[in-house]
Amino acid sequence: MRSSRSEAPDVGDHAAWIGRTLGDRYRVTRLLGHGGMGAVFEAHDGTGARFALKILGREWAKDDVVTARFAREARAASAVDSQHIVRVHDGGTEDGCPYLVMDLLAGEDLGARLRRRRHLSLDEALQVTEQLLEGVVAAHAAGIVHRDLKPDNVLLVDRGGDRSSVTIVDFGMSKIERPRGGTAPLPLTGKGVVLGTPLYMSPEQARAQTDVDGRSDVYSTGAILFECLTGRPPHTGETHEQVLLRICMEDAPDVRRWAPEVPDTLAALVSRALAREREDRFATADEMLAAVRAIGRVGGGDAQRARRRARARVAVAAIIAMLAGAVVTLLAVALAGR
Repeated sequence: MRSSRSEAPDVGDHAAWIGRTLGDRYRVTRLLGHGGMGAVFEAHDGTGARFALKILGREWAKDDVVTARFAREARAASAVDSQHIVRVHDGGTEDGCPYLVMDLLAGEDLGARLRRRRHLSLDEALQVTEQLLEGVVAAHAAGIVHRDLKPDNVLLVDRGGDRSSVTIVDFGMSKIERPRGGTAPLPLTGKGVVLGTPLYMSPEQARAQTDVDGRSDVYSTGAILFECLTGRPPHTGETHEQVLLRICMEDAPDVRRWAPEVPDTLAALVSRALAREREDRFATADEMLAAVRAIGRVGGGDAQRARRRARARVAVAAIIAMLAGAVVTLLAVALAGR
């Protein structure tokens, strides 16, 4: 067994972390996942409680901006009391590698589910969006704007058989609007710096505006809902620059172009959330949440009617195709008999 006082390997050497004890409390047991900047491990404490341990690589820890984002993630997540926000319990540094101790959650992220299934059913899309917005509302109430909402940051957690219980993760890009406890907000970005994931980024983020507020998260939530319903984000392109340009210059397409079964009320909601001018969006995440809940209450009938209309259109198109084929056959027979 490796001692907690032995020289720590860099986080890229995943196997070398197994068996280490961090902070004289958290014993690393297995690797859960890794990326270019760090890795996430499962860890146990002396009581047998299980946690997710997020460790930043030593080289990245030398980058002031990266470490500021890491600290901001801990501060933002711990400031919000919601079952839809991942909790950060502890943190520290092990031989130059900062780490966070978070809830260990079982499930898959929304990005993985969409890659596996392409899109969600109407009912599931509404359920996921409602819970996502509940988390966003709680974050905004604590003065936190996430600024990087995307399917990969929406974890669908197993809780009592509910496969779509939403937890928002990764607050590393967040903006703390109201300092807590008299402390100043952490400096994170400068003027002209574009932050976020382009496919789900609001126009004001794409323009690198410094006055980003909660309506940016409203836009990103609308983009996530769009993809849940259609299997694709609102704006696409071959490069990040193309996507950013389209977000700034083009209105989002109608969700019914790819999902004709979506009821008119829901299509209007998605369109409003994705308005290019933030003044035209829902003023708050709370307002969007109320609209989603209203559709959820009455949406069953609307969805059934929309599905019937879509099936009717398909049936009519099939009949027209059959009639056209019959006409062509008759003409061919008539011409052959001459």
